[in-house]
Amino acid sequence: MRPIISKLAPTVVSIAVVFVSCLAAPGDARATLGGSLESVTSNEQRLGAVRRIQGLAAGERHDLELPSGTVVHEYVSSTGIVYGISWRGPRIPDLRELMGAYFAQLERRDARAAAGHHRLSVAGADLVVQSSGHQHAFVGRAWVPSLVPPGVDARVVVE
Repeated sequence: MRPIISKLAPTVVSIAVVFVSCLAAPGDARATLGGSLESVTSNEQRLGAVRRIQGLAAGERHDLELPSGTVVHEYVSSTGIVYGISWRGPRIPDLRELMGAYFAQLERRDARAAAGHHRLSVAGADLVVQSSGHQHAFVGRAWVPSLVPPGVDARVVVE
């Protein structure tokens, strides 16, 4: 009987390959963490997305349904800053574009990554990213703790 680690290794490698390849692929969404409300409007027009807006206790959630079928939620504070994103759909959007300058934290050595069965979780200095799924069914979320409005628990809101 093989140890559990060697059984999980191919799955972890597969998830990492899909994750990295999606980072390099042209993306569906271009709003960035830390960006303004105007970036959401720009994305809607450029991508031909359908946008719905839902009011939240401390801001708004902008839902962009992309032509690929992926839905990106952008969480905007009452001050107009995107503090979190989430996605669900057949492909992972271009995370380098979605995270903007915060993407560099994923590449730094001080970021801690933990991978498991169909799951990837990264916590950096001021960035949290969680992604899971399998072919044609991906979900994920990312937020910047320092930008989350006071009184908001991003672990609950960013879904």
